[in-house]
Amino acid sequence: MVHVDKPSWVSHGGQPIFSIDVHPDGSRFATAGQDHQVKLWALKPVVNIEAERDESEPQLLATLGGHLGAVNCVRWSVDGVLLASGSDDHLVMIWRQAAAGEAAGSAPFGSRAPPPTERWRCVLTLSGHTGDVVDVSWSPAGHRLASVSLDNSVRIWSVECAIAGGARLGGPNQLITSLDGHCGMVKGVAWDPIGRYVASQGDDKAVLVWNARDWTQSARVEEPFTRTSQKTLFRRLRW
Repeated sequence: MVHVDKPSWVSHGGQPIFSIDVHPDGSRFATAGQDHQVKLWALKPVVNIEAERDESEPQLLATLGGHLGAVNCVRWSVDGVLLASGSDDHLVMIWRQAAAGEAAGSAPFGSRAPPPTERWRCVLTLSGHTGDVVDVSWSPAGHRLASVSLDNSVRIWSVECAIAGGARLGGPNQLITSLDGHCGMVKGVAWDPIGRYVASQGDDKAVLVWNARDWTQSARVEEPFTRTSQKTLFRRLRW
């Protein structure tokens, strides 16, 4: 039997939480909210009741402000160094922990958030989608990122400059390709475990499988979804 519990302190000011992702090392997790923010939380107080009661044990590690719309998804890179977020502002933002001496992101004006335990900064902003970004997925090697949007497209980005700590703003230089095979809003995306294919799912009741070598469409799967509803916010699939 699965027991589900949501700690009361994991909150985005009472607004909906749209996504959660646990760090690969199990030390923390990220949440994305309608309040335009990404929040990083310690996992220990969630799984250990004594740690939750210990006032010296941090719970909220950092609040990442930068999006201008609801944040729909957060995903850690395979090595846990980078965090990607996608938002209603049509942007994908890539975050990493600030090194000593680096400037970190500041809290929004008027924010009542406590001082952060950790300092994080946006190292790359990917622009190009013309609709809400609702899902992102890292390649197994960690140097590419796939994003999907209500603009009906799948976009594949190079994020190598973020790995190297490079540019702050990105766009056409980071875009590898745009995949336009869906006939409706695209709401989910996933790389296969060895990086040969990318699968996307949309409101056209289809899953498309793309070849990551030449970005041609390898398969279109429709039959299992003919009776599904189109009235869903996300269609997040996994291999």
